[in-house]
Amino acid sequence: MSGNKALFATLALILSCLSYAPAGAQDPSAPISKPPSPKSPVVDPTTSEARIPFANHGGIYNWRAVNDRTLLIQAQNRQWFKATLFAPCIDLSFAERVGFESNADGSFDKFSSIRVRNQKCTILSLVPTEAPAKKVQAPKTATPPAKAPAHVADS
Repeated sequence: MSGNKALFATLALILSCLSYAPAGAQDPSAPISKPPSPKSPVVDPTTSEARIPFANHGGIYNWRAVNDRTLLIQAQNRQWFKATLFAPCIDLSFAERVGFESNADGSFDKFSSIRVRNQKCTILSLVPTEAPAKKVQAPKTATPPAKAPAHVADS
């Protein structure tokens, strides 16, 4: 067989195999699953550890400090995560700003860290959690106006 005929026969065999069983073919009775959105957080089912993608581009929406070792982080899709820190982070409970240092790919996970007043605090674990309770403000009570002191008559 000449070189062209052998090449043609090989290509015909490959095409017939591909048309018979396409790669990634699913059972028609199986439900079609949608791939996760690239912006939605990903949770590893075996370890329950989470990863927030695009943390460096608005992937983190909000945060709330619980104590000096725990930070609640809300992702862009409004899902909450509990970040446990490796060691106490001084002034975290009183911080008005927190810097999130993401990974090289821009995601935020247990290999990331936060910055509080130039202190770098390493994340030990990042897992999904429930939304924190809303802060309840004490109701403002109307205070009666101050009464002027009674005038004492001089005798």
